[in-house]
Amino acid sequence: MTDKKIISLCEEFYPLARDIRRKLHSYPERGNREFRTTELIFSYLEKWGYECERLLDTGVVAVLKGNAAGKTVALRADIDALAVTEKTGLFFSSENTGVMHACGHDIHTASLLGAAKVLAAMKNELKGTVKLIFQPDEEGDGGAQRLIEKGVMKDVDEIYGIHIRPELRTGSIMVKYGKFYAASDIIEIDVKGTSAHCAEPHKSVDAILIGSHIVTALQSLVSREINPTDSAVITVGTFNGGSFRNTVAGSCSLTGVARSLGKETRMLLRKRIKETAEGIAEAMGGKAEVRIIESYPGIVNDDEKTAYIESCAAEILGKGNVAVGALPLMTTEDFGYYLDCAKGCFYHVGCECDHCLHSEYFNPDESSILTSMIMHVKSVMG
Repeated sequence: MTDKKIISLCEEFYPLARDIRRKLHSYPERGNREFRTTELIFSYLEKWGYECERLLDTGVVAVLKGNAAGKTVALRADIDALAVTEKTGLFFSSENTGVMHACGHDIHTASLLGAAKVLAAMKNELKGTVKLIFQPDEEGDGGAQRLIEKGVMKDVDEIYGIHIRPELRTGSIMVKYGKFYAASDIIEIDVKGTSAHCAEPHKSVDAILIGSHIVTALQSLVSREINPTDSAVITVGTFNGGSFRNTVAGSCSLTGVARSLGKETRMLLRKRIKETAEGIAEAMGGKAEVRIIESYPGIVNDDEKTAYIESCAAEILGKGNVAVGALPLMTTEDFGYYLDCAKGCFYHVGCECDHCLHSEYFNPDESSILTSMIMHVKSVMG
């Protein structure tokens, strides 16, 4: 009976959630600037009986307590948009020039608000507490970490989150046991050499030449030092050096990103990037200053909670609408910070779309909101 009630209520409130999504989509806001989005979320939740607070300048944390004792389950939605100029042609297209919900966070937010409405209607059947985390700045510098520093996870027993995926059929979900998303580290390398006239290269230490060798050597770290059954990616995204075409450059700088799966691989990669860059520079008569800045920790799902989400989906969506992922992704997501604090599961919801995430043409199937609402409520109600 509970599943039928969940589906019935989700279907009843889906039009409201869809309309909220369209409002959010028409005025997307970048990370830490989601003020209008925050006001909308806050107004709905307060009206529905949630205890709301703002731990950061933007975003909302809302709590609903059931009529019986039990655990605290958290659900999270990210609320920020991307610096993308929309080209979908939708009647509710972005009105903020150069900003678009191209990663589906409008779907995530509307889905969690829709689920919030359903959970409020089922409060008498709720055991324990549900905490809804509407998180800012996932696309930027990791709003999850800052919320955790403010204590958002101190009383949470388990946590669940979703991301829509265009390659998955609408009405279906995909779970992945264990390692799911990669950890990310920012690489900054400053190379120091000695400049000279290009006619007298023997009097120089060519920083650009050193930098070129470093770029080449970093690629071999993945192919020759990382276990082939594991995964890692090193990308050098910028290379800047030199000021005149007839002068051997005395300095250059490189920046990039290293992505890896698992803590051991991450630590090995950090160590070898630093050793490789410094060693090459020294061997060629120069010096390299290497800075590796820790970014998102990666997502490693708890097996027990992943099995729980899989069983919930099989019961309420049907076994044919549940897939189990075989391979992890090298993309990043700051949901991993939450999983460092409590057991949980991050999973994908199908939204059938011909265009990929972050595309200016990204137009997900809005029915994915209904699937997400159902899964959010089911994961809380069991």
